[in-house]
Amino acid sequence: MKLLTRTNIYFIAITLIVFSLGGEVFYERVHAINKFDASERLEQEKQEVINYIHVKNALPQNSIFLGDSVSFTQVSSATEIENNYGHTKLYNPAEKEWEPYETIEFAVGVNSEMKIYKSIIYRPLLEVDDLTKGIIEAMLIIGSCLLIVLLISNFIISKLLWGSFYKTLGKIKSFDLTKESHVEFDKTSIKEFKTLNEVLKAMTEKIAKDYRNLKEFTENASHEMQTPLSIIQSKLELLIQSENLTAEQMQEVQVIYESAARLAKLNQALLLLAKIENSQFAEAKPVKLDEIIKTKLLFFEELIAHKNISVEVNLEPLTINIHPILEDILVSNLIGNAIKHNLEKGKLIVKLKGDELVIQNSGKPLTIPPEQLFQRFRKADPASDSLGLGLAIVNEICIVYNYSIDYKYVDNLHSVSIGF
Repeated sequence: MKLLTRTNIYFIAITLIVFSLGGEVFYERVHAINKFDASERLEQEKQEVINYIHVKNALPQNSIFLGDSVSFTQVSSATEIENNYGHTKLYNPAEKEWEPYETIEFAVGVNSEMKIYKSIIYRPLLEVDDLTKGIIEAMLIIGSCLLIVLLISNFIISKLLWGSFYKTLGKIKSFDLTKESHVEFDKTSIKEFKTLNEVLKAMTEKIAKDYRNLKEFTENASHEMQTPLSIIQSKLELLIQSENLTAEQMQEVQVIYESAARLAKLNQALLLLAKIENSQFAEAKPVKLDEIIKTKLLFFEELIAHKNISVEVNLEPLTINIHPILEDILVSNLIGNAIKHNLEKGKLIVKLKGDELVIQNSGKPLTIPPEQLFQRFRKADPASDSLGLGLAIVNEICIVYNYSIDYKYVDNLHSVSIGF
């Protein structure tokens, strides 16, 4: 989820909570004020009735007094009357419904009649409720409009403020270490984003510099180390051909020659891994994988015949985008590994179907955990003369091109599958 989207969600949630609580408090306050106003109005009308009787020495003739209904009922004693406020409902024939009323009950006496009456003033609450509802509806409309305006304003302002950040993010995402040595960020007036751009610029320049140095080192190491190794091997070959060596000396020289050859192979393999990790094979081209496999099987034909391996090939046409050198290394290592670790008169099965390559070979079960098979210098047979880097190189190539790689051992067959 984007930061701007999450910010808006939090803002909406907080705003709705605040508006809900504020609306509830406002409603209760308005309702309390209206109720207090109604009670105060009833108290005033009560005093008006008492004053009228005191002056006129008679009950008001109208059942409606000062706009509200008033009723009188003769009682024998004033103690029968509770002087308090109350609520009731009266039926309205015109509206055909029961309506709420606020009431006040009190005792009054008429001297001329020597009688005591219970007086009840009825004040309708419809006006109060209608006023409260009207205010609440107005507040809801105003609040909704305000919320929409705040959300739109927050979205626009946030987008403007975070625009520099997203531009910076886009620059970093498009930054290609193999093509660019530095990246230029857009200027911004926001201090935090300005600092971020400065830090990122310094970091990308440092990474680019380290990459160039590492690339130069691998190139120089490849040249400088391989040359003396080649000289050592050539001198050892001449020494082996010499007739002045004893059998014991010849054996020692042979061991040195094999060690030098192994060191040369190790040097080439490690430098190749470094180049793959440093993306020095970045240029990808369409490569026909099925044709590469056929060519490699012909290349390994003598080794296959030497171990009397039966070969089963099922290839469907497949073109992938990859650096041609890496594709050659990928197929060579997989097939070469399957032949080297195969049994005499074993099986070699190569399948290319859909977007998956599967290479299977006969062999004994692994002596190491399967998850370690693609690690550097990990070999199923410690006594093998293998460097233990073939499948590690295959794994690095798969990582670079985001291929899936999997290993299984089923029915005495080692199976390595790669999904393109």
